[in-house]
Amino acid sequence: MRGSYQNILLVVLVVAATARGEETGGFVTWGNNYYLTWGHQALVINETSELRLTLDHNSGSGFESQLIYGSGYFNVRIKAPQTKSTGVITSFYLISRSSRHDELCFQILGRNGPPYFLNTNMYLYGEGGKDQRFRLWFDPTKDFHSYSFLWNPNQLVFYVDGTPIRVYRKNPDVYYPSVQTMFLMGSVKNGSKIGPKQIPYIAKFQASKIEGCQTEFMGIEKCTDPSFWWNRKQLSSKEKELYINARKMYLDYDYCSDRQRYPKVPQECASYS
Repeated sequence: MRGSYQNILLVVLVVAATARGEETGGFVTWGNNYYLTWGHQALVINETSELRLTLDHNSGSGFESQLIYGSGYFNVRIKAPQTKSTGVITSFYLISRSSRHDELCFQILGRNGPPYFLNTNMYLYGEGGKDQRFRLWFDPTKDFHSYSFLWNPNQLVFYVDGTPIRVYRKNPDVYYPSVQTMFLMGSVKNGSKIGPKQIPYIAKFQASKIEGCQTEFMGIEKCTDPSFWWNRKQLSSKEKELYINARKMYLDYDYCSDRQRYPKVPQECASYS
């Protein structure tokens, strides 16, 4: 930890177990499953499942899972930091490691009061810019809220507190992220200067349910097995209602509707339901 004269953002992560070919879960240690990928040295709390990442004038920081996944359900509870800086971004994402990578991403955007915004993005075979931004119906700095990915061979679902807000379905005419394995990652970044009166910031992460098919880097095939509950998962009637309402009430920006940015509707937009 650096001196008090620096601006510091602490992020606390509680990590949970993955399913190793089974539908099981539980808390595990930071050292066994995650490691610091860039930025400041992580601080391990209670020698078990908590860690802190720092953001100051010099650098943010990020972590990555030791384990590799080919499908799964990944839920993290986050209490975002109170900040006036829109440049402070707390992210949770799945990402592959290749020159044409796949990525699913939640980004809680810093803001001085409501409305609070959550950006979601995807990279499909290295092509990004697929932003959909939502006005959150709660204050993410006051309490913990759940941010979840469902990733299976047929669909991708972004959930907030159990409400599906973004659904991308497999379409034979467009690319779908089912050929590259992915890592669970998180980061704290700052895109603007933070004044000394604005410190410290504390964002807390709790990974309450992470159930994924653990595999090898080139071993995604075994993770398509329907014996994994998440590969059989479809939206229920209630979830479909919540999805329609969330899109109607809280969607603030959708790249599929942005004709200035995309004069022609991107081909994959037909895969959203």
